[in-house]
Amino acid sequence: MTRRSFLKSLGTGVVAFFAGLMAFGCGKKETPKEEAAKPETPEMTEEQKKEYVFANCICGKCPSWVECDEKGGFCLVGKSQCIKEKKGCICPECPVTAKMGLKWGYYCVAGSAKSLMEAEATG
Repeated sequence: MTRRSFLKSLGTGVVAFFAGLMAFGCGKKETPKEEAAKPETPEMTEEQKKEYVFANCICGKCPSWVECDEKGGFCLVGKSQCIKEKKGCICPECPVTAKMGLKWGYYCVAGSAKSLMEAEATG
């Protein structure tokens, strides 16, 4: 894989990761007629994406959670500085995971969705 093709596939993956933040209808397939009737939705800024993740994540309820000076949202921000032990993972139950179509778990010890996607791409 060339560097250019890797960067292109990485960019596509990152776009897909954040496109989940824009999804509406929780997986409901809409007909072209319904799509045409929708008003255009402005793209979220990086700050709005972060706010969405932090407002909707459930990291603090996880059995692996360690109380320290972190907000959670590890699927976006990456590994925790405090959590070192896997005691259970509720990432699959998280609304952020569902909305963005993420497939991993234990982001707190494994890293962000972006880093896990990159690792798979270089495989």
